[in-house]
Amino acid sequence: MIARPMPNSDAPECPKCHGGMVRNARTPSGRQRWLCRGSRADGRKYCYSTTAPETPTRNEAGESARDSSFKRALRPRTSVFIVTAAQNATPVHPAFWAALQRMARHRRAEILVIPIRYKNPTSHWTASQANADTWADEVTPYLWNVRRAMNENLTLLADIKTQPTASDPVTGFDAISGASSAILGHTKIQLKCISTPSNRMAKIVTTTGAVTVPNYTDSSKGKKGEFHHSLAAVVVEIQGRRFHLRHLNFDKRTGSFTDLDTRYSADKVERAPRPLALVMGDTHVDFVSAAVERATFGKGGLVPSLKPRHLVWHDVLDSYAVNVHHRGNPFNAIAKHVSGRSSIEDEVRRACRFVRDRTTGDTVSVVVPSNHDDMLRRWIINSDWKAEPVNAQFYLSAALEMVRGVRMTSAGTSYPSPFPMVFPSMVESMEGIRLLTEDESFKIANIELGMHGDRGPNGSRGSLRNLRRIGIRSIIGHSHTPGIDEGSIQVGTSTELRLEYNGGPSSWMNAHCLIHDDGKRQLVFIIDGELRAK
Repeated sequence: MIARPMPNSDAPECPKCHGGMVRNARTPSGRQRWLCRGSRADGRKYCYSTTAPETPTRNEAGESARDSSFKRALRPRTSVFIVTAAQNATPVHPAFWAALQRMARHRRAEILVIPIRYKNPTSHWTASQANADTWADEVTPYLWNVRRAMNENLTLLADIKTQPTASDPVTGFDAISGASSAILGHTKIQLKCISTPSNRMAKIVTTTGAVTVPNYTDSSKGKKGEFHHSLAAVVVEIQGRRFHLRHLNFDKRTGSFTDLDTRYSADKVERAPRPLALVMGDTHVDFVSAAVERATFGKGGLVPSLKPRHLVWHDVLDSYAVNVHHRGNPFNAIAKHVSGRSSIEDEVRRACRFVRDRTTGDTVSVVVPSNHDDMLRRWIINSDWKAEPVNAQFYLSAALEMVRGVRMTSAGTSYPSPFPMVFPSMVESMEGIRLLTEDESFKIANIELGMHGDRGPNGSRGSLRNLRRIGIRSIIGHSHTPGIDEGSIQVGTSTELRLEYNGGPSSWMNAHCLIHDDGKRQLVFIIDGELRAK
Protein backbone atom coordinates (compact mmCIF):
# COMPACT_ATOMS: atom_id res chain seq x y z
CA MET A 1 0.00 0.00 0.00
CA ILE A 2 1.35 3.38 -0.96
CA ALA A 3 1.09 5.99 1.78
CA ARG A 4 -0.27 9.35 0.75
CA PRO A 5 -0.03 12.47 2.92
CA MET A 6 -3.23 14.04 4.08
CA PRO A 7 -4.30 16.89 1.78
CA ASN A 8 -3.30 20.33 2.94
CA SER A 9 -6.41 22.08 4.27
CA ASP A 10 -5.43 25.28 2.47
CA ALA A 11 -4.69 23.62 -0.84
CA PRO A 12 -6.61 21.50 -3.37
CA GLU A 13 -6.02 17.85 -4.05
CA CYS A 14 -3.61 16.81 -6.74
CA PRO A 15 -5.66 15.76 -9.78
CA LYS A 16 -3.21 12.86 -10.37
CA CYS A 17 -2.55 11.24 -6.99
CA HIS A 18 -5.09 13.03 -4.77
CA GLY A 19 -2.36 13.90 -2.34
CA GLY A 20 -1.81 17.32 -0.79
CA MET A 21 -0.25 20.10 -2.84
CA VAL A 22 1.96 22.99 -1.78
CA ARG A 23 2.33 26.41 -3.31
CA ASN A 24 5.51 26.67 -5.32
CA ALA A 25 5.44 30.04 -7.11
CA ARG A 26 3.18 32.67 -8.59
CA THR A 27 3.04 33.39 -12.30
CA PRO A 28 3.35 37.04 -13.48
CA SER A 29 -0.39 37.11 -14.05
CA GLY A 30 -1.05 36.15 -10.41
CA ARG A 31 -2.10 32.51 -10.90
CA GLN A 32 -0.72 30.11 -8.30
CA ARG A 33 1.62 27.34 -9.41
CA TRP A 34 1.57 24.14 -7.32
CA LEU A 35 3.83 21.16 -6.75
CA CYS A 36 2.40 17.83 -5.59
CA ARG A 37 4.10 16.28 -2.55
CA GLY A 38 2.26 12.96 -2.72
CA SER A 39 3.43 9.70 -4.27
CA ARG A 40 2.28 8.54 -7.65
CA ALA A 41 0.31 5.35 -7.92
CA ASP A 42 2.92 3.92 -10.33
CA GLY A 43 5.61 4.08 -7.63
CA ARG A 44 7.41 7.20 -8.69
CA LYS A 45 8.21 9.43 -5.77
CA TYR A 46 6.60 12.72 -6.83
CA CYS A 47 4.00 13.93 -9.29
CA TYR A 48 5.01 16.37 -11.94
CA SER A 49 4.60 20.10 -11.38
CA THR A 50 1.09 21.10 -12.18
CA THR A 51 -1.36 23.98 -11.92
CA ALA A 52 -4.12 24.10 -9.35
CA PRO A 53 -7.58 22.99 -10.51
CA GLU A 54 -9.96 25.58 -11.86
CA THR A 55 -11.68 26.12 -8.51
CA PRO A 56 -10.92 29.37 -6.65
CA THR A 57 -8.21 28.89 -4.03
CA ARG A 58 -7.31 30.89 -0.96
CA ASN A 59 -4.08 32.74 -0.39
CA GLU A 60 -2.37 33.61 2.91
CA ALA A 61 -4.67 36.60 3.44
CA GLY A 62 -7.70 34.38 3.14
CA GLU A 63 -8.84 35.95 -0.11
CA SER A 64 -9.60 34.26 -3.38
CA ALA A 65 -6.69 34.04 -5.80
CA ARG A 66 -8.79 35.89 -8.36
CA ASP A 67 -9.06 38.73 -5.83
CA SER A 68 -5.33 38.97 -5.16
CA SER A 69 -4.04 42.50 -5.54
CA PHE A 70 -1.80 43.67 -8.34
CA LYS A 71 0.31 46.30 -6.70
CA ARG A 72 3.86 47.39 -7.21
CA ALA A 73 6.19 50.09 -6.03
CA LEU A 74 5.82 53.28 -8.07
CA ARG A 75 8.65 55.61 -8.83
CA PRO A 76 8.96 58.28 -6.14
CA ARG A 77 7.77 61.77 -6.98
CA THR A 78 5.92 60.58 -10.11
CA SER A 79 3.45 63.29 -11.13
CA VAL A 80 2.16 61.94 -14.47
CA PHE A 81 0.11 58.74 -14.79
CA ILE A 82 -1.39 57.00 -17.81
CA VAL A 83 -4.39 54.92 -16.77
CA THR A 84 -6.19 52.41 -18.98
CA ALA A 85 -8.01 49.08 -18.64
CA ALA A 86 -7.37 45.55 -19.95
CA GLN A 87 -9.89 42.75 -20.34
CA ASN A 88 -8.93 39.26 -19.17
CA ALA A 89 -7.82 36.65 -21.73
CA THR A 90 -7.74 39.30 -24.47
CA PRO A 91 -4.80 40.61 -26.55
CA VAL A 92 -3.72 44.21 -26.41
CA HIS A 93 -3.85 46.41 -29.48
CA PRO A 94 -0.11 46.37 -30.27
CA ALA A 95 0.14 49.79 -31.92
CA PHE A 96 -1.84 51.53 -29.18
CA TRP A 97 0.14 49.82 -26.43
CA ALA A 98 3.42 50.80 -28.09
CA ALA A 99 2.24 54.40 -28.42
CA LEU A 100 1.29 54.51 -24.72
CA GLN A 101 4.73 53.25 -23.79
CA ARG A 102 6.26 55.88 -26.05
CA MET A 103 4.28 58.59 -24.23
CA ALA A 104 5.24 57.15 -20.85
CA ARG A 105 8.92 57.45 -21.71
CA HIS A 106 8.46 60.95 -23.14
CA ARG A 107 6.48 62.22 -20.16
CA ARG A 108 8.29 60.09 -17.53
CA ALA A 109 4.89 58.73 -16.63
CA GLU A 110 3.74 55.61 -14.79
CA ILE A 111 1.37 53.31 -16.69
CA LEU A 112 -1.40 51.77 -14.57
CA VAL A 113 -3.56 49.10 -16.21
CA ILE A 114 -6.80 48.23 -14.41
CA PRO A 115 -7.68 44.54 -14.97
CA ILE A 116 -11.34 43.89 -15.76
CA ARG A 117 -13.12 40.57 -16.26
CA TYR A 118 -15.67 39.38 -18.77
CA LYS A 119 -16.95 35.83 -19.21
CA ASN A 120 -17.10 35.34 -22.94
CA PRO A 121 -17.90 31.83 -24.18
CA THR A 122 -17.59 32.96 -27.80
CA SER A 123 -14.19 34.63 -27.39
CA HIS A 124 -11.79 34.41 -30.30
CA TRP A 125 -8.84 33.81 -27.97
CA THR A 126 -9.93 31.23 -25.40
CA ALA A 127 -12.46 28.44 -25.42
CA SER A 128 -13.66 29.08 -21.88
CA GLN A 129 -13.16 32.15 -19.73
CA ALA A 130 -15.17 30.97 -16.76
CA ASN A 131 -12.11 31.26 -14.53
CA ALA A 132 -9.49 32.64 -16.93
CA ASP A 133 -7.97 35.26 -14.66
CA THR A 134 -5.09 35.90 -17.01
CA TRP A 135 -4.15 39.05 -18.84
CA ALA A 136 -1.93 39.75 -21.82
CA ASP A 137 1.76 39.38 -21.04
CA GLU A 138 2.45 42.92 -22.22
CA VAL A 139 0.29 44.53 -19.53
CA THR A 140 0.96 42.08 -16.68
CA PRO A 141 3.83 44.14 -15.17
CA TYR A 142 1.57 47.22 -15.20
CA LEU A 143 -1.60 45.75 -13.65
CA TRP A 144 -3.08 47.69 -10.73
CA ASN A 145 -6.33 46.71 -9.03
CA VAL A 146 -6.28 48.46 -5.65
CA ARG A 147 -7.81 51.77 -4.69
CA ARG A 148 -5.30 54.62 -4.64
CA ALA A 149 -5.51 58.30 -3.78
CA MET A 150 -3.64 60.12 -6.56
CA ASN A 151 -3.86 63.23 -4.39
CA GLU A 152 -6.44 64.55 -1.94
CA ASN A 153 -8.84 65.41 -4.77
CA LEU A 154 -8.55 62.39 -7.10
CA THR A 155 -8.97 58.67 -6.40
CA LEU A 156 -8.25 55.72 -8.67
CA LEU A 157 -11.07 53.21 -8.07
CA ALA A 158 -9.13 50.29 -9.52
CA ASP A 159 -10.64 47.85 -7.02
CA ILE A 160 -14.08 48.19 -8.60
CA LYS A 161 -14.86 45.85 -11.48
CA THR A 162 -17.66 46.92 -13.80
CA GLN A 163 -18.86 44.72 -16.63
CA PRO A 164 -17.50 45.81 -20.04
CA THR A 165 -21.07 45.64 -21.34
CA ALA A 166 -22.42 48.11 -18.73
CA SER A 167 -24.22 50.88 -20.62
CA ASP A 168 -23.68 53.50 -17.86
CA PRO A 169 -20.49 52.45 -16.06
CA VAL A 170 -20.23 55.57 -13.86
CA THR A 171 -23.83 55.36 -12.63
CA GLY A 172 -24.01 54.78 -8.89
CA PHE A 173 -20.46 55.93 -8.18
CA ASP A 174 -21.29 59.58 -7.49
CA ALA A 175 -20.51 59.35 -3.78
CA ILE A 176 -18.27 56.29 -3.39
CA SER A 177 -15.07 58.37 -3.53
CA GLY A 178 -16.41 60.96 -1.08
CA ALA A 179 -15.51 64.51 -2.08
CA SER A 180 -12.77 63.26 -4.40
CA SER A 181 -13.00 62.93 -8.16
CA ALA A 182 -12.64 59.35 -9.40
CA ILE A 183 -11.37 57.18 -12.26
CA LEU A 184 -12.90 53.77 -13.06
CA GLY A 185 -11.50 51.16 -15.41
CA HIS A 186 -13.88 50.40 -18.27
CA THR A 187 -13.86 49.79 -22.01
CA LYS A 188 -16.38 52.58 -22.70
CA ILE A 189 -15.58 56.26 -22.22
CA GLN A 190 -18.03 58.11 -20.02
CA LEU A 191 -17.49 61.27 -17.98
CA LYS A 192 -19.81 62.94 -15.51
CA CYS A 193 -19.41 66.09 -13.42
CA ILE A 194 -21.12 66.04 -10.03
CA SER A 195 -22.30 69.06 -8.08
CA THR A 196 -20.29 70.03 -5.00
CA PRO A 197 -20.58 72.84 -2.44
CA SER A 198 -19.54 76.32 -3.49
CA ASN A 199 -16.06 76.14 -1.99
CA ARG A 200 -14.99 73.08 -3.99
CA MET A 201 -14.33 72.22 -7.61
CA ALA A 202 -17.01 70.00 -9.12
CA LYS A 203 -16.26 66.27 -8.94
CA ILE A 204 -15.26 64.43 -12.09
CA VAL A 205 -16.11 60.74 -12.38
CA THR A 206 -14.77 59.14 -15.55
CA THR A 207 -13.86 55.83 -17.13
CA THR A 208 -10.63 55.06 -18.94
CA GLY A 209 -11.23 53.18 -22.16
CA ALA A 210 -9.19 50.03 -22.84
CA VAL A 211 -5.87 48.93 -24.31
CA THR A 212 -7.21 45.50 -25.29
CA VAL A 213 -9.05 44.79 -28.52
CA PRO A 214 -12.85 44.23 -28.52
CA ASN A 215 -13.77 40.74 -27.27
CA TYR A 216 -17.50 40.30 -26.61
CA THR A 217 -20.24 37.73 -26.90
CA ASP A 218 -22.63 37.71 -29.84
CA SER A 219 -25.51 38.73 -27.54
CA SER A 220 -27.30 42.08 -27.75
CA LYS A 221 -25.34 43.40 -24.77
CA GLY A 222 -22.12 42.11 -26.28
CA LYS A 223 -22.75 43.87 -29.58
CA LYS A 224 -23.54 47.13 -27.78
CA GLY A 225 -20.37 46.78 -25.73
CA GLU A 226 -18.36 46.19 -28.89
CA PHE A 227 -19.87 49.26 -30.56
CA HIS A 228 -18.92 51.53 -27.64
CA HIS A 229 -15.51 49.91 -27.03
CA SER A 230 -12.84 52.63 -27.04
CA LEU A 231 -9.13 52.16 -27.47
CA ALA A 232 -8.30 54.90 -25.01
CA ALA A 233 -6.58 55.90 -21.79
CA VAL A 234 -6.56 58.82 -19.36
CA VAL A 235 -3.47 60.92 -18.73
CA VAL A 236 -3.42 62.37 -15.21
CA GLU A 237 -1.12 65.20 -14.17
CA ILE A 238 -0.75 65.80 -10.44
CA GLN A 239 0.37 69.15 -9.04
CA GLY A 240 -0.10 69.37 -5.29
CA ARG A 241 -3.82 69.44 -4.51
CA ARG A 242 -4.65 70.11 -8.14
CA PHE A 243 -4.94 67.60 -10.97
CA HIS A 244 -5.54 67.67 -14.72
CA LEU A 245 -6.91 64.76 -16.71
CA ARG A 246 -7.53 64.24 -20.42
CA HIS A 247 -8.58 61.25 -22.50
CA LEU A 248 -6.20 59.82 -25.11
CA ASN A 249 -8.21 58.41 -28.02
CA PHE A 250 -6.30 56.10 -30.34
CA ASP A 251 -6.84 56.45 -34.09
CA LYS A 252 -6.33 53.10 -35.85
CA ARG A 253 -6.03 54.80 -39.23
CA THR A 254 -2.92 56.81 -38.28
CA GLY A 255 -1.71 54.45 -35.55
CA SER A 256 -1.45 57.33 -33.10
CA PHE A 257 -3.20 59.49 -30.54
CA THR A 258 -2.95 63.20 -29.76
CA ASP A 259 -2.67 65.00 -26.44
CA LEU A 260 -3.08 68.77 -26.84
CA ASP A 261 -0.18 69.73 -29.13
CA THR A 262 1.70 66.40 -29.26
CA ARG A 263 1.06 63.27 -31.31
CA TYR A 264 2.30 59.86 -30.12
CA SER A 265 2.75 56.72 -32.19
CA ALA A 266 4.70 53.50 -31.73
CA ASP A 267 7.94 54.87 -33.11
CA LYS A 268 7.89 58.65 -32.67
CA VAL A 269 6.73 61.73 -30.78
CA GLU A 270 5.94 64.71 -32.96
CA ARG A 271 4.19 68.05 -33.06
CA ALA A 272 0.51 67.43 -33.72
CA PRO A 273 -1.11 68.92 -36.84
CA ARG A 274 -3.47 71.84 -36.37
CA PRO A 275 -6.74 70.82 -34.71
CA LEU A 276 -9.78 70.92 -36.92
CA ALA A 277 -11.72 72.89 -34.32
CA LEU A 278 -11.88 74.20 -30.78
CA VAL A 279 -15.39 74.19 -29.33
CA MET A 280 -15.33 76.59 -26.40
CA GLY A 281 -17.37 76.59 -23.22
CA ASP A 282 -20.27 79.06 -23.27
CA THR A 283 -18.86 82.59 -23.55
CA HIS A 284 -21.37 85.05 -21.96
CA VAL A 285 -19.00 87.83 -22.93
CA ASP A 286 -19.56 90.23 -20.02
CA PHE A 287 -18.89 87.45 -17.54
CA VAL A 288 -15.90 85.71 -19.12
CA SER A 289 -13.34 84.55 -16.58
CA ALA A 290 -10.06 86.43 -17.08
CA ALA A 291 -8.14 83.23 -16.24
CA VAL A 292 -10.06 81.20 -18.83
CA GLU A 293 -9.56 83.92 -21.44
CA ARG A 294 -5.78 83.84 -20.82
CA ALA A 295 -5.69 80.03 -21.01
CA THR A 296 -7.64 80.15 -24.27
CA PHE A 297 -6.35 83.22 -26.09
CA GLY A 298 -3.34 84.46 -24.07
CA LYS A 299 0.33 83.70 -24.57
CA GLY A 300 0.81 79.93 -24.55
CA GLY A 301 -2.96 79.41 -24.59
CA LEU A 302 -4.89 76.92 -26.69
CA VAL A 303 -5.58 79.19 -29.65
CA PRO A 304 -2.12 80.79 -30.13
CA SER A 305 -0.24 77.53 -29.59
CA LEU A 306 -2.50 75.08 -31.43
CA LYS A 307 -3.99 77.44 -34.07
CA PRO A 308 -7.25 75.53 -34.55
CA ARG A 309 -8.83 75.87 -37.98
CA HIS A 310 -12.25 76.68 -36.50
CA LEU A 311 -13.42 78.38 -33.31
CA VAL A 312 -16.95 77.35 -32.34
CA TRP A 313 -18.81 79.79 -30.07
CA HIS A 314 -21.79 79.10 -27.80
CA ASP A 315 -23.82 81.75 -25.93
CA VAL A 316 -21.58 84.61 -27.06
CA LEU A 317 -24.16 87.09 -25.79
CA ASP A 318 -25.50 86.96 -22.25
CA SER A 319 -28.38 89.47 -22.80
CA TYR A 320 -27.88 90.61 -19.23
CA ALA A 321 -29.10 94.14 -20.00
CA VAL A 322 -32.53 92.79 -20.96
CA ASN A 323 -32.61 89.51 -19.06
CA VAL A 324 -36.26 88.47 -18.86
CA HIS A 325 -35.67 86.96 -15.41
CA HIS A 326 -34.86 90.43 -14.04
CA ARG A 327 -38.26 91.81 -14.91
CA GLY A 328 -39.89 93.46 -11.88
CA ASN A 329 -36.69 93.43 -9.79
CA PRO A 330 -35.70 97.05 -9.06
CA PHE A 331 -32.36 96.06 -7.55
CA ASN A 332 -31.16 94.46 -10.79
CA ALA A 333 -32.25 97.61 -12.62
CA ILE A 334 -30.33 99.86 -10.20
CA ALA A 335 -27.17 97.71 -10.43
CA LYS A 336 -27.24 97.75 -14.23
CA HIS A 337 -27.83 101.49 -14.34
CA VAL A 338 -25.00 102.30 -11.92
CA SER A 339 -22.52 99.95 -13.65
CA GLY A 340 -23.36 101.04 -17.20
CA ARG A 341 -24.86 97.67 -18.09
CA SER A 342 -28.34 98.93 -19.03
CA SER A 343 -27.73 99.31 -22.77
CA ILE A 344 -28.40 96.16 -24.77
CA GLU A 345 -26.91 97.77 -27.87
CA ASP A 346 -23.59 98.24 -26.08
CA GLU A 347 -23.69 94.64 -24.82
CA VAL A 348 -24.38 93.28 -28.29
CA ARG A 349 -21.51 95.34 -29.68
CA ARG A 350 -19.11 94.01 -27.02
CA ALA A 351 -20.10 90.44 -27.84
CA CYS A 352 -19.69 90.87 -31.59
CA ARG A 353 -16.33 92.59 -31.26
CA PHE A 354 -15.11 89.93 -28.84
CA VAL A 355 -15.56 87.37 -31.61
CA ARG A 356 -14.18 89.71 -34.28
CA ASP A 357 -10.99 90.51 -32.35
CA ARG A 358 -10.21 86.83 -31.74
CA THR A 359 -10.81 85.64 -35.29
CA THR A 360 -7.36 86.05 -36.80
CA GLY A 361 -5.33 84.57 -39.62
CA ASP A 362 -7.07 81.78 -41.51
CA THR A 363 -9.12 80.67 -38.50
CA VAL A 364 -12.89 80.62 -39.04
CA SER A 365 -15.26 81.53 -36.21
CA VAL A 366 -18.60 79.72 -36.18
CA VAL A 367 -21.33 81.23 -33.97
CA VAL A 368 -23.94 78.67 -32.91
CA PRO A 369 -27.53 79.85 -32.26
CA SER A 370 -27.95 79.69 -28.49
CA ASN A 371 -30.62 80.40 -25.91
CA HIS A 372 -28.94 83.48 -24.42
CA ASP A 373 -28.41 84.95 -27.89
CA ASP A 374 -32.08 84.23 -28.52
CA MET A 375 -33.06 86.09 -25.34
CA LEU A 376 -32.75 89.24 -27.47
CA ARG A 377 -35.63 88.00 -29.64
CA ARG A 378 -37.74 87.17 -26.61
CA TRP A 379 -37.13 90.66 -25.22
CA ILE A 380 -38.30 92.32 -28.44
CA ILE A 381 -41.45 90.18 -28.56
CA ASN A 382 -42.45 90.54 -24.91
CA SER A 383 -41.31 94.07 -23.92
CA ASP A 384 -42.77 97.55 -24.33
CA TRP A 385 -40.18 99.89 -25.81
CA LYS A 386 -41.93 102.86 -24.22
CA ALA A 387 -40.98 101.53 -20.78
CA GLU A 388 -37.26 101.28 -21.66
CA PRO A 389 -35.98 104.66 -22.87
CA VAL A 390 -32.34 103.55 -22.71
CA ASN A 391 -32.99 100.79 -25.23
CA ALA A 392 -35.88 102.25 -27.20
CA GLN A 393 -33.92 103.20 -30.32
CA PHE A 394 -32.22 99.80 -30.61
CA TYR A 395 -35.53 98.06 -29.94
CA LEU A 396 -37.40 99.94 -32.65
CA SER A 397 -34.61 99.57 -35.19
CA ALA A 398 -34.27 95.81 -34.65
CA ALA A 399 -38.04 95.26 -34.55
CA LEU A 400 -38.45 97.12 -37.85
CA GLU A 401 -35.88 94.88 -39.54
CA MET A 402 -37.63 91.83 -38.15
CA VAL A 403 -40.97 93.10 -39.51
CA ARG A 404 -39.41 93.56 -42.94
CA GLY A 405 -38.12 89.99 -42.83
CA VAL A 406 -41.37 88.30 -41.84
CA ARG A 407 -42.47 85.56 -44.22
CA MET A 408 -45.24 82.98 -44.23
CA THR A 409 -43.84 79.62 -45.26
CA SER A 410 -45.21 76.11 -45.62
CA ALA A 411 -44.02 75.48 -42.05
CA GLY A 412 -45.58 78.65 -40.62
CA THR A 413 -44.30 82.11 -39.73
CA SER A 414 -40.63 82.90 -40.33
CA TYR A 415 -38.71 86.00 -39.29
CA PRO A 416 -35.03 86.83 -38.69
CA SER A 417 -33.39 86.32 -35.32
CA PRO A 418 -32.15 89.73 -34.12
CA PHE A 419 -28.65 88.77 -32.88
CA PRO A 420 -27.26 87.38 -36.15
CA MET A 421 -29.27 90.06 -37.98
CA VAL A 422 -27.48 92.98 -36.26
CA PHE A 423 -24.07 91.26 -35.93
CA PRO A 424 -22.63 92.56 -39.25
CA SER A 425 -23.46 96.17 -38.33
CA MET A 426 -21.48 95.89 -35.10
CA VAL A 427 -18.09 94.93 -36.60
CA GLU A 428 -15.82 96.30 -39.30
CA SER A 429 -15.66 93.06 -41.27
CA MET A 430 -17.34 89.67 -41.31
CA GLU A 431 -14.34 87.96 -42.92
CA GLY A 432 -13.76 84.61 -41.27
CA ILE A 433 -17.01 84.74 -39.27
CA ARG A 434 -19.93 82.41 -39.99
CA LEU A 435 -23.28 82.88 -38.25
CA LEU A 436 -25.36 79.72 -38.25
CA THR A 437 -29.12 79.98 -38.56
CA GLU A 438 -31.52 78.10 -36.31
CA ASP A 439 -31.36 74.33 -36.92
CA GLU A 440 -28.57 74.76 -39.48
CA SER A 441 -26.24 71.79 -39.53
CA PHE A 442 -22.50 72.36 -39.30
CA LYS A 443 -20.23 69.31 -39.30
CA ILE A 444 -16.50 68.79 -38.98
CA ALA A 445 -15.13 65.24 -39.28
CA ASN A 446 -18.77 64.09 -39.34
CA ILE A 447 -19.32 65.61 -35.88
CA GLU A 448 -22.40 67.83 -35.55
CA LEU A 449 -21.43 71.23 -34.10
CA GLY A 450 -24.56 73.23 -34.97
CA MET A 451 -26.55 72.34 -31.83
CA HIS A 452 -26.28 74.42 -28.66
CA GLY A 453 -27.86 71.73 -26.50
CA ASP A 454 -30.88 73.64 -25.20
CA ARG A 455 -33.26 71.89 -27.58
CA GLY A 456 -33.72 68.14 -27.55
CA PRO A 457 -35.51 65.64 -29.83
CA ASN A 458 -39.10 66.43 -30.85
CA GLY A 459 -39.23 69.78 -29.06
CA SER A 460 -38.09 68.49 -25.67
CA ARG A 461 -35.60 70.30 -23.43
CA GLY A 462 -32.11 69.36 -24.58
CA SER A 463 -29.56 67.45 -22.51
CA LEU A 464 -26.44 65.40 -22.96
CA ARG A 465 -28.52 62.35 -22.16
CA ASN A 466 -31.15 62.77 -24.87
CA LEU A 467 -28.70 63.97 -27.53
CA ARG A 468 -26.23 61.10 -27.13
CA ARG A 469 -28.12 58.74 -29.45
CA ILE A 470 -29.33 60.87 -32.34
CA GLY A 471 -27.38 58.82 -34.86
CA ILE A 472 -24.40 61.14 -35.19
CA ARG A 473 -21.60 62.31 -32.92
CA SER A 474 -22.01 65.83 -31.55
CA ILE A 475 -20.47 68.48 -29.32
CA ILE A 476 -22.90 70.72 -27.43
CA GLY A 477 -22.84 73.45 -24.80
CA HIS A 478 -25.61 75.05 -22.74
CA SER A 479 -25.52 73.42 -19.29
CA HIS A 480 -22.02 74.66 -18.26
CA THR A 481 -21.45 71.08 -17.01
CA PRO A 482 -18.92 69.10 -19.06
CA GLY A 483 -19.66 65.50 -19.87
CA ILE A 484 -19.07 62.57 -22.21
CA ASP A 485 -21.84 60.10 -22.94
CA GLU A 486 -21.62 57.79 -25.94
CA GLY A 487 -21.80 59.91 -29.09
CA SER A 488 -22.05 63.32 -27.45
CA ILE A 489 -19.61 65.56 -25.60
CA GLN A 490 -20.72 68.63 -23.65
CA VAL A 491 -18.37 71.54 -23.02
CA GLY A 492 -18.47 73.66 -19.87
CA THR A 493 -18.42 77.41 -19.45
CA SER A 494 -15.88 80.19 -20.05
CA THR A 495 -17.37 82.31 -17.25
CA GLU A 496 -16.63 82.50 -13.58
CA LEU A 497 -17.96 79.35 -11.93
CA ARG A 498 -20.31 81.29 -9.67
CA LEU A 499 -22.83 83.66 -11.20
CA GLU A 500 -25.95 85.14 -9.65
CA TYR A 501 -28.21 82.35 -10.87
CA ASN A 502 -26.33 79.16 -9.88
CA GLY A 503 -26.31 79.32 -6.11
CA GLY A 504 -26.00 76.12 -4.08
CA PRO A 505 -24.03 73.01 -5.09
CA SER A 506 -22.78 73.34 -8.65
CA SER A 507 -21.37 71.08 -11.36
CA TRP A 508 -20.10 73.95 -13.53
CA MET A 509 -16.56 73.67 -14.84
CA ASN A 510 -14.37 75.53 -17.31
CA ALA A 511 -13.87 73.13 -20.22
CA HIS A 512 -13.40 73.27 -24.00
CA CYS A 513 -13.30 70.45 -26.55
CA LEU A 514 -10.68 69.95 -29.24
CA ILE A 515 -11.31 68.09 -32.48
CA HIS A 516 -7.87 66.90 -33.49
CA ASP A 517 -6.67 66.44 -37.04
CA ASP A 518 -7.57 62.74 -36.93
CA GLY A 519 -11.18 63.56 -35.97
CA LYS A 520 -10.79 62.39 -32.37
CA ARG A 521 -12.26 64.61 -29.66
CA GLN A 522 -10.55 65.64 -26.42
CA LEU A 523 -12.23 67.44 -23.54
CA VAL A 524 -9.79 69.98 -22.02
CA PHE A 525 -10.43 71.24 -18.49
CA ILE A 526 -9.09 74.60 -17.35
CA ILE A 527 -8.36 74.27 -13.63
CA ASP A 528 -7.49 77.46 -11.75
CA GLY A 529 -6.63 79.07 -15.08
CA GLU A 530 -4.23 76.29 -16.16
CA LEU A 531 -4.57 73.85 -19.06
CA ARG A 532 -2.08 71.37 -17.66
CA ALA A 533 0.21 70.88 -14.69
CA LYS A 534 3.38 72.91 -14.88
